[in-house]
Amino acid sequence: MKTPHELAEERLDIAYEYAKLGERLAELKTLKALWWQSFRGDYKSDASAERAWDLTIEGQEMETVRLKMKAKEIKSSAIKTMLQVMSDEARNNY
Repeated sequence: MKTPHELAEERLDIAYEYAKLGERLAELKTLKALWWQSFRGDYKSDASAERAWDLTIEGQEMETVRLKMKAKEIKSSAIKTMLQVMSDEARNNY
């Protein structure tokens, strides 16, 4: 089992990785807006244009980035819960 300090450091690392992913997501959203402006007229509906975007390399990366961010949110939350439990145990709150 990791110490509270190690868990806190891991949570800090996750926060850094999350921030980097957020930066990339912002870049991809800009690319999507530019793509949308250029290619929306080629499709009959917004939904079909959205599916076409999803098939691009950037669209696939965008979804991957979103899923990685969600996984990091969940892991960070789990570490926070574990730190709280360890803190409560240290105070004999159980």
